[in-house]
Amino acid sequence: MNKPKSIAVNSIYYLIYQVLNVLYPFVMTLYAARILLPAAVGRVNMAQNIASYFIILSFLGIPTYGRREIAKARDDKDKLSKIYSELMVINTVSTTVFGIIYTALVLIVPQYRENLTLYLITGGAVALNFLNNSWLFEGLEEFKFISIRNMIFKGAAMVLLVLFVKGEEDYLIYAAILVFGNFGNYILNMLYAPKIARFTLKGLSFKEHLKPILALVTVNLAIELYSLVDVTMLGAMKGEKSVAYYTYAQGINKILQQVINTFTIVVVPRLALYYKEGKKDEFNHLVTRALDSIVALSLPMTAGIWVVADNAIRVFYGSEFSNSVPVLRLVAALVIISPIGYLLGSRILLVTGNENKMVFCVGAGAIVNIIGNFFFIRLYAEQGAALASVISEIVVMVVYISLASRYYRAKTNPKELIKVISATLLMAFAAYGVGFFANNIALRLTLQVLAGAAVYFGILYITKEQLVREYTARVISKLQNR
Repeated sequence: MNKPKSIAVNSIYYLIYQVLNVLYPFVMTLYAARILLPAAVGRVNMAQNIASYFIILSFLGIPTYGRREIAKARDDKDKLSKIYSELMVINTVSTTVFGIIYTALVLIVPQYRENLTLYLITGGAVALNFLNNSWLFEGLEEFKFISIRNMIFKGAAMVLLVLFVKGEEDYLIYAAILVFGNFGNYILNMLYAPKIARFTLKGLSFKEHLKPILALVTVNLAIELYSLVDVTMLGAMKGEKSVAYYTYAQGINKILQQVINTFTIVVVPRLALYYKEGKKDEFNHLVTRALDSIVALSLPMTAGIWVVADNAIRVFYGSEFSNSVPVLRLVAALVIISPIGYLLGSRILLVTGNENKMVFCVGAGAIVNIIGNFFFIRLYAEQGAALASVISEIVVMVVYISLASRYYRAKTNPKELIKVISATLLMAFAAYGVGFFANNIALRLTLQVLAGAAVYFGILYITKEQLVREYTARVISKLQNR
Protein backbone atom coordinates (compact mmCIF):
# COMPACT_ATOMS: atom_id res chain seq x y z
CA MET A 1 0.00 0.00 0.00
CA ASN A 2 1.29 3.43 -0.92
CA LYS A 3 1.11 5.52 2.23
CA PRO A 4 -0.25 9.06 1.65
CA LYS A 5 2.50 11.60 2.04
CA SER A 6 2.43 14.83 4.02
CA ILE A 7 0.57 17.56 2.13
CA ALA A 8 2.82 20.18 3.72
CA VAL A 9 5.97 18.40 2.52
CA ASN A 10 4.44 17.79 -0.90
CA SER A 11 3.53 21.46 -1.12
CA ILE A 12 7.17 22.40 -0.67
CA TYR A 13 8.46 19.88 -3.22
CA TYR A 14 5.72 20.63 -5.73
CA LEU A 15 6.29 24.34 -5.25
CA ILE A 16 9.92 23.77 -6.21
CA TYR A 17 8.83 21.68 -9.19
CA GLN A 18 6.26 24.12 -10.55
CA VAL A 19 8.22 27.29 -9.83
CA LEU A 20 11.21 25.80 -11.65
CA ASN A 21 9.00 25.01 -14.64
CA VAL A 22 8.10 28.69 -14.87
CA LEU A 23 11.33 30.09 -13.43
CA TYR A 24 13.34 28.18 -16.02
CA PRO A 25 12.01 30.05 -19.09
CA PHE A 26 11.82 33.22 -16.98
CA VAL A 27 15.49 33.14 -16.02
CA MET A 28 16.34 32.28 -19.60
CA THR A 29 14.46 35.37 -20.75
CA LEU A 30 16.32 37.55 -18.23
CA TYR A 31 19.52 36.65 -20.03
CA ALA A 32 17.99 36.62 -23.49
CA ALA A 33 16.40 40.05 -23.02
CA ARG A 34 19.80 41.68 -23.03
CA ILE A 35 21.53 39.35 -25.50
CA LEU A 36 18.84 38.62 -28.11
CA LEU A 37 16.70 41.80 -27.68
CA PRO A 38 12.90 42.01 -28.27
CA ALA A 39 12.74 41.10 -31.97
CA ALA A 40 14.69 37.82 -31.70
CA VAL A 41 12.98 36.87 -28.45
CA GLY A 42 9.59 37.54 -30.02
CA ARG A 43 10.54 35.32 -32.98
CA VAL A 44 11.32 32.38 -30.66
CA ASN A 45 8.20 32.99 -28.58
CA MET A 46 6.01 32.91 -31.67
CA ALA A 47 7.52 29.57 -32.74
CA GLN A 48 7.01 28.15 -29.24
CA ASN A 49 3.45 29.43 -29.35
CA ILE A 50 2.60 27.39 -32.45
CA ALA A 51 4.28 24.28 -31.05
CA SER A 52 2.29 24.68 -27.81
CA TYR A 53 -1.01 23.99 -29.59
CA PHE A 54 0.29 20.62 -30.74
CA ILE A 55 1.85 19.80 -27.38
CA ILE A 56 -1.56 20.26 -25.75
CA LEU A 57 -3.23 18.14 -28.43
CA SER A 58 -0.56 15.45 -28.02
CA PHE A 59 -1.14 15.39 -24.27
CA LEU A 60 -4.85 14.90 -24.84
CA GLY A 61 -6.16 15.14 -21.28
CA ILE A 62 -3.77 12.49 -20.00
CA PRO A 63 -1.71 14.56 -17.49
CA THR A 64 -4.84 15.70 -15.63
CA TYR A 65 -6.85 12.50 -16.05
CA GLY A 66 -3.86 10.26 -15.38
CA ARG A 67 -3.03 12.05 -12.12
CA ARG A 68 -6.53 11.38 -10.85
CA GLU A 69 -6.78 7.74 -11.99
CA ILE A 70 -3.32 6.84 -10.69
CA ALA A 71 -4.25 8.34 -7.32
CA LYS A 72 -7.35 6.12 -7.18
CA ALA A 73 -5.39 2.95 -8.08
CA ARG A 74 -2.40 3.61 -5.83
CA ASP A 75 -3.16 0.66 -3.52
CA ASP A 76 -3.58 -1.93 -6.32
CA LYS A 77 -0.28 -2.56 -8.15
CA ASP A 78 -1.87 -4.60 -10.96
CA LYS A 79 -4.59 -2.03 -11.63
CA LEU A 80 -2.01 0.74 -11.40
CA SER A 81 0.19 -0.92 -14.03
CA LYS A 82 -2.79 -1.55 -16.30
CA ILE A 83 -3.94 2.08 -16.22
CA TYR A 84 -0.40 3.32 -16.71
CA SER A 85 0.12 1.05 -19.73
CA GLU A 86 -3.19 2.01 -21.32
CA LEU A 87 -2.55 5.73 -21.00
CA MET A 88 1.02 5.44 -22.32
CA VAL A 89 -0.24 3.63 -25.43
CA ILE A 90 -2.86 6.33 -26.02
CA ASN A 91 -0.16 8.96 -25.47
CA THR A 92 2.10 7.33 -28.06
CA VAL A 93 -0.65 7.27 -30.71
CA SER A 94 -1.71 10.89 -30.09
CA THR A 95 1.88 12.16 -30.13
CA THR A 96 2.58 10.39 -33.42
CA VAL A 97 -0.53 11.83 -35.08
CA PHE A 98 -0.06 15.43 -33.95
CA GLY A 99 3.69 15.30 -34.48
CA ILE A 100 3.09 14.45 -38.15
CA ILE A 101 0.48 17.21 -38.48
CA TYR A 102 2.84 19.76 -36.91
CA THR A 103 5.66 18.80 -39.28
CA ALA A 104 3.35 19.09 -42.29
CA LEU A 105 2.16 22.51 -41.09
CA VAL A 106 5.62 24.04 -40.79
CA LEU A 107 6.56 22.64 -44.22
CA ILE A 108 3.45 23.99 -45.94
CA VAL A 109 2.86 27.44 -44.38
CA PRO A 110 5.29 29.96 -45.98
CA GLN A 111 5.73 32.03 -42.80
CA TYR A 112 6.85 28.97 -40.86
CA ARG A 113 8.87 27.48 -43.72
CA GLU A 114 10.97 30.67 -43.87
CA ASN A 115 12.13 29.88 -40.32
CA LEU A 116 12.03 26.10 -40.77
CA THR A 117 14.98 25.29 -38.51
CA LEU A 118 13.51 27.31 -35.65
CA TYR A 119 10.09 25.65 -35.96
CA LEU A 120 11.61 22.18 -36.14
CA ILE A 121 13.62 22.89 -32.99
CA THR A 122 10.61 24.13 -31.02
CA GLY A 123 8.65 21.19 -32.44
CA GLY A 124 11.06 18.93 -30.58
CA ALA A 125 8.92 19.59 -27.52
CA VAL A 126 6.04 17.88 -29.33
CA ALA A 127 8.16 14.81 -30.03
CA LEU A 128 9.29 14.65 -26.41
CA ASN A 129 5.73 13.95 -25.34
CA PHE A 130 6.41 10.31 -26.25
CA LEU A 131 8.37 10.15 -22.98
CA ASN A 132 6.10 12.24 -20.78
CA ASN A 133 4.77 10.25 -17.83
CA SER A 134 5.06 12.83 -15.06
CA TRP A 135 1.39 12.24 -14.20
CA LEU A 136 2.36 8.79 -12.84
CA PHE A 137 4.60 10.35 -10.21
CA GLU A 138 2.21 13.18 -9.43
CA GLY A 139 -0.69 10.77 -8.90
CA LEU A 140 1.42 8.83 -6.40
CA GLU A 141 2.55 12.08 -4.74
CA GLU A 142 6.20 11.42 -5.61
CA PHE A 143 6.87 15.15 -5.63
CA LYS A 144 10.33 14.87 -4.09
CA PHE A 145 11.61 12.80 -7.02
CA ILE A 146 10.18 14.99 -9.77
CA SER A 147 11.27 18.22 -8.10
CA ILE A 148 14.89 17.12 -7.62
CA ARG A 149 15.36 15.79 -11.14
CA ASN A 150 13.65 18.87 -12.53
CA MET A 151 16.07 21.09 -10.63
CA ILE A 152 19.10 19.24 -12.00
CA PHE A 153 18.19 19.47 -15.67
CA LYS A 154 16.78 22.98 -15.54
CA GLY A 155 20.02 24.08 -13.86
CA ALA A 156 22.09 22.37 -16.56
CA ALA A 157 20.13 24.17 -19.28
CA MET A 158 20.76 27.54 -17.63
CA VAL A 159 24.48 26.83 -17.64
CA LEU A 160 24.33 25.94 -21.35
CA LEU A 161 22.57 29.22 -22.05
CA VAL A 162 25.37 31.29 -20.55
CA LEU A 163 28.02 29.22 -22.31
CA PHE A 164 26.59 29.19 -25.83
CA VAL A 165 24.22 32.15 -26.33
CA LYS A 166 26.44 35.16 -26.90
CA GLY A 167 24.63 37.32 -29.46
CA GLU A 168 21.37 37.97 -31.33
CA GLU A 169 22.32 35.46 -34.00
CA ASP A 170 22.25 32.64 -31.40
CA TYR A 171 18.46 32.58 -31.11
CA LEU A 172 18.32 29.02 -32.56
CA ILE A 173 20.64 27.78 -29.81
CA TYR A 174 18.45 29.56 -27.29
CA ALA A 175 15.36 27.76 -28.62
CA ALA A 176 17.14 24.38 -28.51
CA ILE A 177 18.26 24.88 -24.91
CA LEU A 178 14.67 25.67 -23.86
CA VAL A 179 13.60 22.30 -25.27
CA PHE A 180 16.56 20.48 -23.67
CA GLY A 181 15.34 21.47 -20.19
CA ASN A 182 12.53 18.91 -20.48
CA PHE A 183 14.44 16.15 -22.27
CA GLY A 184 16.48 14.93 -19.29
CA ASN A 185 13.43 15.00 -17.03
CA TYR A 186 11.48 12.71 -19.31
CA ILE A 187 14.37 10.27 -19.71
CA LEU A 188 14.77 9.90 -15.95
CA ASN A 189 11.03 9.47 -15.55
CA MET A 190 11.01 6.60 -18.04
CA LEU A 191 13.97 4.91 -16.33
CA TYR A 192 12.41 5.18 -12.86
CA ALA A 193 8.82 4.32 -13.82
CA PRO A 194 9.32 0.48 -13.89
CA LYS A 195 10.01 0.62 -10.15
CA ILE A 196 6.50 1.95 -9.63
CA ALA A 197 4.38 0.50 -12.43
CA ARG A 198 4.93 -2.35 -14.89
CA PHE A 199 4.33 -1.55 -18.57
CA THR A 200 2.49 -4.25 -20.51
CA LEU A 201 0.54 -4.68 -23.74
CA LYS A 202 -1.54 -7.59 -22.46
CA GLY A 203 -5.20 -7.27 -21.48
CA LEU A 204 -5.42 -3.54 -22.13
CA SER A 205 -8.70 -1.68 -22.60
CA PHE A 206 -8.92 1.88 -23.89
CA LYS A 207 -12.63 2.60 -24.22
CA GLU A 208 -13.20 3.77 -20.65
CA HIS A 209 -10.41 6.36 -20.93
CA LEU A 210 -11.29 7.92 -24.26
CA LYS A 211 -14.33 9.96 -23.24
CA PRO A 212 -12.77 11.68 -20.19
CA ILE A 213 -9.41 12.40 -21.82
CA LEU A 214 -11.05 13.79 -24.97
CA ALA A 215 -13.19 16.01 -22.75
CA LEU A 216 -10.09 17.13 -20.87
CA VAL A 217 -8.07 17.88 -24.01
CA THR A 218 -10.88 20.20 -25.06
CA VAL A 219 -10.74 21.81 -21.62
CA ASN A 220 -6.95 22.08 -21.61
CA LEU A 221 -6.88 23.54 -25.11
CA ALA A 222 -9.53 26.09 -24.17
CA ILE A 223 -7.60 26.99 -21.02
CA GLU A 224 -4.38 27.48 -22.95
CA LEU A 225 -6.19 29.62 -25.50
CA TYR A 226 -6.02 32.43 -22.95
CA SER A 227 -2.28 32.69 -23.45
CA LEU A 228 -1.75 30.98 -26.80
CA VAL A 229 -4.35 32.94 -28.76
CA ASP A 230 -3.12 36.17 -27.18
CA VAL A 231 0.36 35.57 -28.57
CA THR A 232 -0.89 34.25 -31.91
CA MET A 233 -3.15 37.25 -32.50
CA LEU A 234 -0.58 39.71 -31.18
CA GLY A 235 2.02 38.36 -33.57
CA ALA A 236 -0.37 38.55 -36.51
CA MET A 237 -1.76 42.00 -35.69
CA LYS A 238 1.12 43.87 -34.03
CA GLY A 239 4.38 42.00 -34.66
CA GLU A 240 7.23 40.33 -32.81
CA LYS A 241 8.03 43.16 -30.39
CA SER A 242 4.50 43.25 -28.99
CA VAL A 243 4.77 39.50 -28.48
CA ALA A 244 7.98 40.00 -26.50
CA TYR A 245 6.50 42.77 -24.33
CA TYR A 246 3.44 40.66 -23.56
CA THR A 247 5.17 37.31 -22.93
CA TYR A 248 7.81 38.87 -20.72
CA ALA A 249 5.20 40.49 -18.48
CA GLN A 250 3.30 37.21 -18.38
CA GLY A 251 6.54 35.45 -17.40
CA ILE A 252 6.59 37.23 -14.04
CA ASN A 253 2.87 36.72 -13.57
CA LYS A 254 3.02 32.99 -14.31
CA ILE A 255 5.69 32.40 -11.67
CA LEU A 256 3.44 33.91 -9.03
CA GLN A 257 0.43 31.94 -10.31
CA GLN A 258 2.40 28.71 -10.10
CA VAL A 259 3.33 29.46 -6.51
CA ILE A 260 -0.35 29.93 -5.67
CA ASN A 261 -1.56 26.94 -7.71
CA THR A 262 0.81 24.68 -5.80
CA PHE A 263 -1.64 24.73 -2.91
CA THR A 264 -4.31 23.54 -5.33
CA ILE A 265 -2.47 20.87 -7.31
CA VAL A 266 -0.90 19.02 -4.38
CA VAL A 267 -4.29 18.46 -2.75
CA VAL A 268 -5.89 16.91 -5.86
CA PRO A 269 -4.80 13.29 -5.14
CA ARG A 270 -5.99 13.64 -1.52
CA LEU A 271 -9.27 15.27 -2.56
CA ALA A 272 -9.86 12.43 -5.03
CA LEU A 273 -9.21 9.92 -2.25
CA TYR A 274 -11.55 11.65 0.22
CA TYR A 275 -14.31 11.91 -2.38
CA LYS A 276 -13.93 8.25 -3.33
CA GLU A 277 -14.17 7.22 0.33
CA GLY A 278 -17.11 9.56 1.04
CA LYS A 279 -15.25 11.64 3.65
CA LYS A 280 -17.22 14.87 3.19
CA ASP A 281 -15.91 16.68 6.26
CA GLU A 282 -12.30 16.01 5.39
CA PHE A 283 -13.02 16.97 1.77
CA ASN A 284 -14.60 20.31 2.71
CA HIS A 285 -11.89 21.09 5.27
CA LEU A 286 -9.15 20.52 2.70
CA VAL A 287 -10.90 22.74 0.15
CA THR A 288 -11.27 25.49 2.76
CA ARG A 289 -7.62 25.27 3.77
CA ALA A 290 -6.47 25.49 0.16
CA LEU A 291 -8.77 28.48 -0.48
CA ASP A 292 -7.51 30.30 2.62
CA SER A 293 -3.91 29.71 1.53
CA ILE A 294 -4.63 31.02 -1.98
CA VAL A 295 -6.24 34.23 -0.69
CA ALA A 296 -3.54 34.84 1.93
CA LEU A 297 -0.79 34.66 -0.71
CA SER A 298 -2.44 36.04 -3.83
CA LEU A 299 -3.80 39.29 -2.37
CA PRO A 300 -0.40 40.67 -1.29
CA MET A 301 1.23 39.43 -4.50
CA THR A 302 -1.34 41.24 -6.65
CA ALA A 303 -0.95 44.47 -4.68
CA GLY A 304 2.82 44.10 -4.67
CA ILE A 305 2.98 43.79 -8.45
CA TRP A 306 1.17 47.11 -8.84
CA VAL A 307 3.69 48.83 -6.59
CA VAL A 308 6.93 47.35 -7.96
CA ALA A 309 6.01 46.69 -11.62
CA ASP A 310 8.10 49.52 -13.08
CA ASN A 311 11.21 48.68 -11.07
CA ALA A 312 10.78 44.94 -11.64
CA ILE A 313 10.62 45.24 -15.43
CA ARG A 314 13.61 47.57 -15.58
CA VAL A 315 15.71 45.37 -13.29
CA PHE A 316 14.80 42.05 -14.91
CA TYR A 317 14.62 42.97 -18.58
CA GLY A 318 16.03 46.45 -19.07
CA SER A 319 14.54 49.73 -20.27
CA GLU A 320 13.89 48.25 -23.74
CA PHE A 321 10.94 46.40 -22.21
CA SER A 322 9.24 49.40 -20.55
CA ASN A 323 6.08 48.61 -22.57
CA SER A 324 5.74 45.49 -20.39
CA VAL A 325 5.01 47.56 -17.25
CA PRO A 326 1.30 48.32 -17.88
CA VAL A 327 0.82 44.75 -19.14
CA LEU A 328 2.24 43.37 -15.89
CA ARG A 329 -0.07 45.56 -13.81
CA LEU A 330 -3.10 44.39 -15.77
CA VAL A 331 -2.34 40.68 -15.60
CA ALA A 332 -1.59 40.97 -11.86
CA ALA A 333 -5.32 40.44 -11.32
CA LEU A 334 -4.90 36.89 -12.66
CA VAL A 335 -2.76 35.99 -9.65
CA ILE A 336 -5.90 35.87 -7.53
CA ILE A 337 -8.65 35.26 -10.12
CA SER A 338 -7.15 32.23 -11.84
CA PRO A 339 -6.18 30.12 -8.77
CA ILE A 340 -9.59 30.62 -7.13
CA GLY A 341 -11.37 29.46 -10.26
CA TYR A 342 -8.86 26.62 -10.61
CA LEU A 343 -9.50 25.33 -7.08
CA LEU A 344 -13.23 25.91 -6.68
CA GLY A 345 -13.98 25.01 -10.28
CA SER A 346 -11.81 22.72 -12.36
CA ARG A 347 -10.21 20.75 -9.50
CA ILE A 348 -13.57 20.11 -7.82
CA LEU A 349 -15.19 19.06 -11.09
CA LEU A 350 -12.21 16.85 -11.87
CA VAL A 351 -12.08 14.90 -8.61
CA THR A 352 -15.87 14.44 -8.59
CA GLY A 353 -15.84 12.97 -12.10
CA ASN A 354 -17.52 15.95 -13.77
CA GLU A 355 -14.72 16.92 -16.14
CA ASN A 356 -17.22 17.09 -19.02
CA LYS A 357 -18.71 20.23 -17.42
CA MET A 358 -15.31 21.93 -17.56
CA VAL A 359 -15.69 22.29 -21.32
CA PHE A 360 -18.54 24.78 -20.92
CA CYS A 361 -16.57 26.85 -18.41
CA VAL A 362 -13.36 27.25 -20.34
CA GLY A 363 -15.20 27.32 -23.65
CA ALA A 364 -17.08 30.42 -22.54
CA GLY A 365 -13.82 32.02 -21.42
CA ALA A 366 -12.04 31.15 -24.67
CA ILE A 367 -14.80 32.72 -26.77
CA VAL A 368 -14.73 35.89 -24.65
CA ASN A 369 -10.93 35.97 -24.91
CA ILE A 370 -10.86 35.68 -28.71
CA ILE A 371 -13.51 38.37 -29.13
CA GLY A 372 -11.74 40.59 -26.60
CA ASN A 373 -8.41 40.13 -28.35
CA PHE A 374 -9.91 41.01 -31.71
CA PHE A 375 -11.13 44.39 -30.47
CA PHE A 376 -8.63 45.30 -27.73
CA ILE A 377 -5.40 44.33 -29.51
CA ARG A 378 -6.29 46.66 -32.37
CA LEU A 379 -6.71 49.53 -29.91
CA TYR A 380 -4.15 48.81 -27.20
CA ALA A 381 -1.72 46.19 -28.61
CA GLU A 382 -0.15 44.09 -25.82
CA GLN A 383 -2.21 45.89 -23.16
CA GLY A 384 -5.35 44.91 -25.05
CA ALA A 385 -4.32 41.27 -24.96
CA ALA A 386 -3.79 41.53 -21.20
CA LEU A 387 -7.22 43.12 -20.72
CA ALA A 388 -8.88 40.37 -22.75
CA SER A 389 -7.17 37.73 -20.62
CA VAL A 390 -8.38 39.26 -17.36
CA ILE A 391 -11.99 39.55 -18.57
CA SER A 392 -12.03 35.98 -19.87
CA GLU A 393 -10.58 34.61 -16.61
CA ILE A 394 -13.31 36.35 -14.63
CA VAL A 395 -15.92 34.71 -16.86
CA VAL A 396 -14.31 31.30 -16.37
CA MET A 397 -14.12 31.70 -12.59
CA VAL A 398 -17.78 32.68 -12.30
CA VAL A 399 -19.00 29.81 -14.50
CA TYR A 400 -16.71 27.31 -12.74
CA ILE A 401 -17.92 28.20 -9.28
CA SER A 402 -21.58 28.18 -10.34
CA LEU A 403 -21.23 24.60 -11.63
CA ALA A 404 -18.98 23.18 -8.92
CA SER A 405 -20.42 24.80 -5.78
CA ARG A 406 -22.86 21.92 -5.21
CA TYR A 407 -19.99 19.51 -4.49
CA TYR A 408 -18.28 21.34 -1.60
CA ARG A 409 -18.80 23.71 1.33
CA ALA A 410 -15.95 26.13 1.94
CA LYS A 411 -16.20 27.78 5.37
CA THR A 412 -13.82 30.72 5.16
CA ASN A 413 -13.70 32.88 8.31
CA PRO A 414 -14.63 36.55 7.50
CA LYS A 415 -12.54 37.85 10.42
CA GLU A 416 -9.42 36.16 9.04
CA LEU A 417 -10.14 37.61 5.59
CA ILE A 418 -10.34 41.13 7.05
CA LYS A 419 -6.92 40.60 8.65
CA VAL A 420 -5.45 39.56 5.28
CA ILE A 421 -6.97 42.54 3.44
CA SER A 422 -5.79 45.01 6.10
CA ALA A 423 -2.27 43.58 6.08
CA THR A 424 -2.22 43.77 2.27
CA LEU A 425 -3.13 47.47 2.24
CA LEU A 426 -0.49 48.33 4.84
CA MET A 427 2.05 46.24 2.96
CA ALA A 428 1.38 48.17 -0.27
CA PHE A 429 1.84 51.53 1.48
CA ALA A 430 5.06 50.32 3.10
CA ALA A 431 6.49 48.99 -0.17
CA TYR A 432 5.63 52.21 -1.97
CA GLY A 433 7.09 54.42 0.75
CA VAL A 434 10.38 52.57 1.12
CA GLY A 435 10.98 53.03 -2.61
CA PHE A 436 11.93 56.66 -1.97
CA PHE A 437 14.93 55.69 0.13
CA ALA A 438 17.08 54.27 -2.68
CA ASN A 439 18.25 55.70 -5.99
CA ASN A 440 19.58 52.43 -7.36
CA ILE A 441 16.73 50.56 -9.08
CA ALA A 442 17.82 47.06 -8.03
CA LEU A 443 18.28 48.15 -4.41
CA ARG A 444 14.92 49.93 -4.50
CA LEU A 445 13.16 46.79 -5.73
CA THR A 446 14.87 44.65 -3.10
CA LEU A 447 13.89 47.02 -0.29
CA GLN A 448 10.31 47.17 -1.52
CA VAL A 449 9.96 43.39 -1.61
CA LEU A 450 11.61 42.84 1.77
CA ALA A 451 9.73 45.67 3.48
CA GLY A 452 6.42 44.56 1.99
CA ALA A 453 6.89 40.94 3.06
CA ALA A 454 8.01 41.94 6.57
CA VAL A 455 5.04 44.25 7.10
CA TYR A 456 2.52 41.78 5.70
CA PHE A 457 3.58 38.71 7.67
CA GLY A 458 4.42 40.81 10.71
CA ILE A 459 0.87 42.16 10.87
CA LEU A 460 -0.64 38.72 10.37
CA TYR A 461 1.55 37.37 13.16
CA ILE A 462 0.61 40.19 15.53
CA THR A 463 -3.10 39.82 14.76
CA LYS A 464 -2.79 36.04 15.16
CA GLU A 465 -4.16 35.22 11.72
CA GLN A 466 -5.11 31.54 11.66
CA LEU A 467 -2.81 30.18 8.94
CA VAL A 468 0.24 32.12 10.12
CA ARG A 469 -0.45 31.09 13.71
CA GLU A 470 -0.75 27.41 12.81
CA TYR A 471 2.34 27.27 10.59
CA THR A 472 4.40 29.24 13.10
CA ALA A 473 3.39 26.86 15.87
CA ARG A 474 4.27 23.89 13.67
CA VAL A 475 7.74 25.26 12.89
CA ILE A 476 8.43 26.06 16.57
CA SER A 477 7.30 22.58 17.58
CA LYS A 478 9.64 20.91 15.08
CA LEU A 479 12.56 23.06 16.21
CA GLN A 480 11.91 22.20 19.84
CA ASN A 481 11.76 18.48 19.09
CA ARG A 482 15.18 18.42 17.42
